[in-house]
Amino acid sequence: MIARRAQPWLGTLVEIVAEGIDMPALLIASDRAFARVAAVHAAMSFQSADSELTRVNREAQTDWVALSPDLAAVFATALEFARTSAGLFDPSVAGWLVASGCLPRHPGFPAAATPDWRAIELDSDRVRYARPLLIDLSGIAKGYAVDVALASLATSGLAAATVNAGGDLARFGDDAVPVHVRLPQHPTHSLQLAELQNGAAATSASYFQPDALRHPASGDVLCAGTSVTVLAADCMTADALTKVVAAGILETDPLRGGAPHTVEVLARYGAQAIVLDDTQAMRCDAGGWHDLPLELVA
Repeated sequence: MIARRAQPWLGTLVEIVAEGIDMPALLIASDRAFARVAAVHAAMSFQSADSELTRVNREAQTDWVALSPDLAAVFATALEFARTSAGLFDPSVAGWLVASGCLPRHPGFPAAATPDWRAIELDSDRVRYARPLLIDLSGIAKGYAVDVALASLATSGLAAATVNAGGDLARFGDDAVPVHVRLPQHPTHSLQLAELQNGAAATSASYFQPDALRHPASGDVLCAGTSVTVLAADCMTADALTKVVAAGILETDPLRGGAPHTVEVLARYGAQAIVLDDTQAMRCDAGGWHDLPLELVA
């Protein structure tokens, strides 16, 4: 039996597909998984004026602020990715996005906030900012929500399950599912780039919000006419690495090699990336960058 359900969370539609032999058990398991997604949304929504993250962004400008276990875990992981990528991933890029109108400026936020992840001071379950900052965890929060939802499903004795949150996808089970990615310049069309069995995939692109992805150092738009898909062991890692790859290739031809540092970061996490435009694709793994003709991935 298969139970397929969807709910709106984290600015997208979250779909859970649960597979097993007992429909009531599948529905109970998916209810529990949706509850975990809802909790992550409540804690980490930048758009919400009353989320935990909004309170942190307001109060951490001047003092230490206590964090819930979920938010503390995502803050710690965000800083790990920032260190590992030498700042190509930077959760404080929200300053650019608020200034451009892509994200809201809630009461109590600083008038100006220049990205600098090194100014985030994290002490286990509390945080403060050493300078005016705004933190947006939207991408990796979505990946984290997918991961914890899938973990909840895995403890329910299901045969297989898939969680899909607007391009962030994770699955366990014996059968693989296809990973479809929209064509960057023709988003009503898509290609199958990979199959996913036990693992995760995430895609970053600018299909419908062309200014929403910014380089943390320059503020330049990322993924202009391209998409970046990363396959990794978990969805939070996959989502974070899409930003690392996108930022790393910004000053090079994204379909002609990219920045060498992105190869090292992907190798560190045992991940691979696919950079796609409407005519060509490149795959990056521990061995470097490789041509991936579209006829082989269509």
